[in-house]
Amino acid sequence: MPKKFSFSEWWKEEHAKLSEMSLKNALKYIWQYYWIFILGFIGIVWFAVFSVHRLIVGTPEYWIYASFANSTVNPASVSRLHDDFAAFTGWDTKEKRIEFSTNMYFDYSRNQARGNEYYNSFVALTDSGTLDLITMDPSQLAPLGQSGRLMNWNFEECDALREKYADRLIWYQPPEDAEETDPVPVGIDISDSLLVTKYGIYPESAALGIASESPRLDAVGKFLEFILDK
Repeated sequence: MPKKFSFSEWWKEEHAKLSEMSLKNALKYIWQYYWIFILGFIGIVWFAVFSVHRLIVGTPEYWIYASFANSTVNPASVSRLHDDFAAFTGWDTKEKRIEFSTNMYFDYSRNQARGNEYYNSFVALTDSGTLDLITMDPSQLAPLGQSGRLMNWNFEECDALREKYADRLIWYQPPEDAEETDPVPVGIDISDSLLVTKYGIYPESAALGIASESPRLDAVGKFLEFILDK
């Protein structure tokens, strides 16, 4: 019958070992044998602090949440875009946030981005209704339509945007064994937009797709008006 674990006995044994070591060796020993517990403890503390902060401050509200995926632009350019767009819309950023993120790097055309933590973040933001739009190279945006997390521009709620930007549509071609095999519009080409020509978010080409659960299509329309029609 296995011996019952005793915390007091374990602590005495570990204390005896550590007391005979130098500080450097003691720290090395602790990390070597207990790193999983240390990281777990840090994670618990972080989650507790995060939860308390959210309870006190509340979940942030957004005017718009955009992800500029696979961009290596200088943060100063994103800040300038943020400020210029805020001035264009007149939105009070103290009331709600304008979130322009450049922290996603994935390509769905490569093994459907399996195991990519950035893609998992995209999924979480989309499914929660947080993300409004994502931009990336046109060759990457079309395959992303396969994920089902880009809005179909044939939907009624996209009628106005589809009609306005009909000559820019980017289509995803479903596989032959799919129920629906007709091409699906999942975004638009914005290679001539201010994202490229003025702010350098992308060096040459870019495309924009709307997150499938976005609750702020009017905000997406404002953003497109700013970068394409301003």
